[in-house]
Amino acid sequence: MGRLVYELRVRGPVPAEVLEELGAEDFGEEPPLTILRTEPTDQPGLAGVLQRLRSLGLDLMEVRTAGPDPADAAEAP
Repeated sequence: MGRLVYELRVRGPVPAEVLEELGAEDFGEEPPLTILRTEPTDQPGLAGVLQRLRSLGLDLMEVRTAGPDPADAAEAP
């Protein structure tokens, strides 16, 4: 079973240093949204990511769970 991944849709661009700090990757932009993919270790970890986005003044539009990272499927035996 793959790792649980969260997709966070944020209004506008997210600076690269914020992506690095959150341990997220920019999965692409659907203007005017940025889609972040991250895999917090647990619910408090997800809450921390959401709180950090809020503290940066970023407008969170949507949070959804996604399947495992496609790169993980390529590595599976």
